Amino acid sequence: MLINKLKERLAKKKGGGYFSPEKRLKLCSFVQRFMPVLRYSISYLKMYLSLNKNIHFISCLLFIIGIGWLLLLPYEHYNKRTYISENALLPGQANLEYGYNDIRAAEEYRLKIFNIQNKDSEERAQFIHDEFRITGFNSAIQRFTVEGREPIKGVNVFAIHRAPRSDGKEALILSAPWTSKTGEYNTNGIAVLLSLAKLFKRNVYWSKDIVLLITDQGLAGTQAWIDAYRGINRNDEFSSVVMPRSGVIQGVINLDFPGTQDYESLGIYFEGVNGQLPNLDLINTIVTVIQRTNPQVIVTLHDDSSNPFRHHLYGRYLQSLYHMLKSMSYLVLGRPSSEAGLYLRYTIDAVTIHGIVGTEYLNNLYGFLRIGRVVESTFRSLNNLLEHFHQSFFFYLLPQPNRYVSISQYMPPVILFACALIFQSLVLYYIGTQPLVLESPEKNKLQPPAYSLKKRHTTSAFSVLIITHFTGLCIFSLIRPSFGVTYLSNLNEKEILLIQLGSSITLSTLSTVGTILWMNKSPEHDGTILKSFSLAHSALVIATVSLLNFTLGVATAILILMPYSLIRPSKSMIWRTSQCLVLVALSPFGLMYIYSRIADFPMTDILSGLLSDYHIVHSWFLIYVCIIYWPINMAMTILVFSPSVS
Repeated sequence: MLINKLKERLAKKKGGGYFSPEKRLKLCSFVQRFMPVLRYSISYLKMYLSLNKNIHFISCLLFIIGIGWLLLLPYEHYNKRTYISENALLPGQANLEYGYNDIRAAEEYRLKIFNIQNKDSEERAQFIHDEFRITGFNSAIQRFTVEGREPIKGVNVFAIHRAPRSDGKEALILSAPWTSKTGEYNTNGIAVLLSLAKLFKRNVYWSKDIVLLITDQGLAGTQAWIDAYRGINRNDEFSSVVMPRSGVIQGVINLDFPGTQDYESLGIYFEGVNGQLPNLDLINTIVTVIQRTNPQVIVTLHDDSSNPFRHHLYGRYLQSLYHMLKSMSYLVLGRPSSEAGLYLRYTIDAVTIHGIVGTEYLNNLYGFLRIGRVVESTFRSLNNLLEHFHQSFFFYLLPQPNRYVSISQYMPPVILFACALIFQSLVLYYIGTQPLVLESPEKNKLQPPAYSLKKRHTTSAFSVLIITHFTGLCIFSLIRPSFGVTYLSNLNEKEILLIQLGSSITLSTLSTVGTILWMNKSPEHDGTILKSFSLAHSALVIATVSLLNFTLGVATAILILMPYSLIRPSKSMIWRTSQCLVLVALSPFGLMYIYSRIADFPMTDILSGLLSDYHIVHSWFLIYVCIIYWPINMAMTILVFSPSVS
């Protein structure tokens, strides 16, 4: 259109006009050359203005799509059926030898264990130690102490079966704790372990050493044994020199069969520390072995045997969603779902199989025979391994024991959440919240610029983030267990927890109020830039953390994305108050209070559990909350009372 008008105008000129024919030709060529650039600039400007106008709608749309994608993961036609990637495993192909003589041995052991399980740790460990020695194993007792306000003391006992056909460079572990997840004694689990020990001893086809381990004091005992086995200095009687040990551990099966009764189904616990998971081939091997038992054992995830959605129209989907959410609830706190999860920190694949007591499938109860044959068959498959588990997935979600969601299927929602935040951050930084004004006398004749031309004062925003993160570091120093043991040793545990919690909240409040008073005196402080940096920081945290712990990244995104997007500086006291209440509810203290009210659980017990996870199993959750999540929450609170000048 523009070219045609120029041609018409030039055509009206006479030979002695403004331009010669040569100049006219050059002008037309120049205009034709730069027309695509001009059109691109106009389109670019329109895109910027449209993005600035609709950024909240776009972010909300990305959030909704991300939530919908997450809800799509348990759908059976979206996820995939599991399969064995390591061909050497050959699950369920070996001839099993666990028979009625082994069942009788397990029943005898069950009676003996039932008689001594209420005694102290020393007597119980000595009994197991003697039984291992009678069977012919090289056995040892480990006495350990976990330091703390109230030190945890216990006694582990273990034995090593040296494989006659190997050089001892590889090993498998069969373990059982004294106490089950249900709080009962793990009577049947230990009895099965001792009966299997005899079976392992009388066969010569093992190519890997087998470590038989019985742990005391739950997670603390398992962690103490792992540290001693790896030569980490702990307060026990073993040094890295005298402790009997085998080779590199290839896999671990942990037995958890509480009580003395039969079971109706078998649950699998596979979640580890800080969101780590075992190689999927290990779970697939166990599930395949269980499905090939005759009669077949009902296998499920965790401890839910009854299906509350059985008669629902979408019962299959809802049950898969329930399984996935329950698994994510273990992963988000970074706490292992069982003792086996502690091995995953050391790249050792481990799983716990748990006997579930119920009254729904009384015609399908199982006992020692099927438990023993499942464990034997699994160990026969692990015995075939030529190298460490590596063929299958390490990043996945399990909606069903035989269905999985790979990392390529569950990562897109996290990227959508991060994009929703980063888009807002870029718009706030390059465009701002104020109308764009061109400082030119001919501003009415020109298009407004595609971005703000004002100088951006970033120093104050960086200062706020540095102050809040330094405050988070101080809070972490106050709240971690070593502070209470060192400086508050004359108080009881509940008083220590209350002081630590109260001092953390006080320090957070003082830092926030002090920063608000200081920043409001600075003429360069800009709430728009602070919000831009806070949203960009949140997007970076979500995208990064989700690679290490997908569930923690998703939980963070769902909590903060929409509230942080709507938080903005305001001069209205009502609007400020309402925004502050939302931010207080999203703070660690607010979330802890809400959970304590819903679950009817004291806040001191919640904090005690988090400190125990940090101290014993080395969970990162406490560090993440204090040093990353809480500082961003404080920065957003400061934003509410900040001026917006861009």
